[in-house]
Amino acid sequence: MSRDRRVRVLALSPIPLEGAGCRFRIAQYLPSLREAGFDVTISPFYTPAFFRLVYRPGHHLRKALSFVSLAWRRVRELMTIGQYDLVFLYREAIPLGPPWVERAIARRGIPIVYDFDDAIFLPSVSEANRAISFLKQPGRVARVLGHSTRVVVGNEFLARYARQHNAAVTVIPTAVDTTRFVPRAETAGDPAAPLVVGWIGSPTTFPYLEGLAGVLARVAARTPFVLKVSGAGRPVRFPGLTVMEAPWSLDDEVELFNTCDVGVYPLTDDDWAKGKCGFKAIQFMACGVPVVAAAVGVNREIVQDGVNGFLAATPDEWVEKLERLLTDRSLRMQFAAEGRRTIEAGYSLTVTAPRLTEVFSAALDGARETAAKGQA
Repeated sequence: MSRDRRVRVLALSPIPLEGAGCRFRIAQYLPSLREAGFDVTISPFYTPAFFRLVYRPGHHLRKALSFVSLAWRRVRELMTIGQYDLVFLYREAIPLGPPWVERAIARRGIPIVYDFDDAIFLPSVSEANRAISFLKQPGRVARVLGHSTRVVVGNEFLARYARQHNAAVTVIPTAVDTTRFVPRAETAGDPAAPLVVGWIGSPTTFPYLEGLAGVLARVAARTPFVLKVSGAGRPVRFPGLTVMEAPWSLDDEVELFNTCDVGVYPLTDDDWAKGKCGFKAIQFMACGVPVVAAAVGVNREIVQDGVNGFLAATPDEWVEKLERLLTDRSLRMQFAAEGRRTIEAGYSLTVTAPRLTEVFSAALDGARETAAKGQA
């Protein structure tokens, strides 16, 4: 990229690096963006402490006071927005209320690259914060799309919505650094030890695993295994299952996947799930862990049923396919190898980083053309 000087980018995110979206939609691209001439400063709305609090039930007064303080910090940030050439907006500048921050940035003539990886245009709120659902205003997504110079989304379902409000939409799937997310080294292990079926998620996605509990119990009754759960945000007690609760940490993230023999990625078949980007399946597959995923949305593109993993649409299919993987080591090895190849070919940074750089460059060029027309 030939430019007179380096490009200064402010990346706005509602969540800190502890949140997967901030890490995998923004932070992991910083080295490649820097190499292309973009210096990115990440500014999350939530602090790590508030991020841990926000999905816990109750604490309404503490949440409200903290939120007001954080919102005021974001307002003050607008006073220095002029020092940036581009804003990379992940989901929203402030998680609640109208998009007045985004509108203010656009009025300053600063191009916005807007990125989202969930169907945030649908009404949705965590159970812990149901009382403030009226503040979510999913309709603001359309307004932000109108303020944006370029739009990046995680899958085609999201793109179809985005194109209703902005013609410049690029699909970039959520990807992983395949030099970091790697299969575990093979060890002899204890052949008598039960296999580990893993689910790694968050408090907001834990209900999907709860819905699979009966299926898992049916499988365990005939083929014993240990269910490893990380990220549920609450104690997990499923009848008929041996549950190992593993704390999530940024440093141990890859190890969590590596210590599973089979991964499960359950979802319900609805529009919210169709907006998801299949990321936990991608992480399992990158780590060489065979996965059984719900036959919903983008999972159907990532997982080729019977080739690099299994798709399941009914309880009986979940039972049958989990049992096949747990009892067939050669099948697990086949899926591990094919799954890894799938991620390297289409869901790795080496594939997606150049595309994001192109979007940034196009946003700058488009803003300059607009400014030049305005001066003519």
